[in-house]
Amino acid sequence: AGPVMGWLDPDELFEDLLFPFVSLAVAVILFEGSLTLKLQNIPGLERVIRNMITIGAFITWMGTTLATRLLLDFSWNVSFLFGALMVVTGPTVITPLLRTVRPKENVAHILQWEGILIDPLGAILAVLVFEFILAGGAEGGFAAGLVVFGKMVLIGVLFGVVSGYLFAFLLKKYWIPQYLHNFASLALVCVVFAVSNMFEAESGLLSVTVLGIWLANTKGLDLDDILDFKESLSILLISMLFIMLAARMNLNSFRDLGWPAVAVFAVIQFVIRPVSVHICALGSKLSMNERHLLSWIAPRGIVAAAISALFAIKLQAVGYPFAAAMVPLTFMVIVGTVVLQSTTAGPLARFLKVAEPEP
Repeated sequence: AGPVMGWLDPDELFEDLLFPFVSLAVAVILFEGSLTLKLQNIPGLERVIRNMITIGAFITWMGTTLATRLLLDFSWNVSFLFGALMVVTGPTVITPLLRTVRPKENVAHILQWEGILIDPLGAILAVLVFEFILAGGAEGGFAAGLVVFGKMVLIGVLFGVVSGYLFAFLLKKYWIPQYLHNFASLALVCVVFAVSNMFEAESGLLSVTVLGIWLANTKGLDLDDILDFKESLSILLISMLFIMLAARMNLNSFRDLGWPAVAVFAVIQFVIRPVSVHICALGSKLSMNERHLLSWIAPRGIVAAAISALFAIKLQAVGYPFAAAMVPLTFMVIVGTVVLQSTTAGPLARFLKVAEPEP
């Protein structure tokens, strides 16, 4: 619709509202995903999930950074930023993939928790690397980065818990009419996201994720209607976001990247992800076949696309020539992982005997 036919120019259509809309839409999508994260579903898997979003994220970050630097000859700064973006495996593509593949519960729960928790954490990591670059590297950036990280986590968790507690209280007391539950929850997500970002930029994603997890694990709440509404809304927003962000692409930029970009994708898919999963799953109750399937599924989604587009513009403005190439490279990894994994994960799960039977 954009680069080929020229029907759609999102920058001209939305102007300054483009990235605020993208950010808000991602917040709604993350909130919907986090409403499905129930602690009772992951007995015995807590350590694997924790490892995936900490040790696994670090392995992905460092491995992708090295691959980008060596294969594409990007500057170290831009390579570190792209590596941080590739940490994110979003629920926008994980959730529909799980519906189609239907892996066994252990695999499904790990992928779901990882995909939703890694989104805000990956976004925070990308913001920290970005702040580090702007602060002038190790001289002024490390201390500034620690301060930013502390504020993000503090504000994100605080706003998420407080708003979750208050909303649960209002629902339990029936102070919000049943027919307004859906819209009240949507309004709450928008307010929490916006106010949290006012206090500390990019902390809003963590706030709405914590809010969703808090509500999902509060006893005595019936969230089925809210979840149905948010699922429909998420499908609409995901569809819009992919069209909008893809329409901003320049086809020449893909050609300019060439085969080295395909090599970066191959390293991420066939080397970094398997190494990361097998290290994170050491000592767990997961079978070897379950680990193999986890190693195969890690599609990138809309959060990586949105953040890469935003940071590329900002870095270009301060004189980083390689920054523009981050966006097509990100889309190449998104398209590559989604196409490859969506077409092969089902047969692979059945071959490994870790798929649920036909319903």
